[in-house]
Amino acid sequence: MNETAIIGLLASVVTLALQNARVRARDAKRAGDMRQMATAMEQYRIAHGIYPTGTVSIESVGTGAALDDPGSMDGAEEPVIPNYFPFYPVSPFPADGNCLADIGRGNNNYWYDVSDDGINYTLTFCLGKETGSFAPGAHYVTPDGIQ
Repeated sequence: MNETAIIGLLASVVTLALQNARVRARDAKRAGDMRQMATAMEQYRIAHGIYPTGTVSIESVGTGAALDDPGSMDGAEEPVIPNYFPFYPVSPFPADGNCLADIGRGNNNYWYDVSDDGINYTLTFCLGKETGSFAPGAHYVTPDGIQ
């Protein structure tokens, strides 16, 4: 085997390892964002007695309408931003794994839905690979935790 072939083989292995590390980093950010948002939702509920009302898609490729109007998510007298978190986190791009097809609505976006009475909420997100104890695919954060 000549030197060029060996260098090419090593470069391929390093590139593959780097790509896997990038996917895992994006998934770690997604999971971390959801933990941060769940904590903010609980802080808001403690202060106001309900969760912020509204339905929001937080786009992974720029700012959506919800980001242009931070008050659109709260439905109460005090905005979620900046009092409970400084900004809506945005899912890293590109989508990984089945994130584009798995959720169906919003693809790689984060979604926030709350019941009309503000008693329950769901944050939807997608993981590209196994992350901790979570399998790849769509996951949901509710007041009961992450599923």
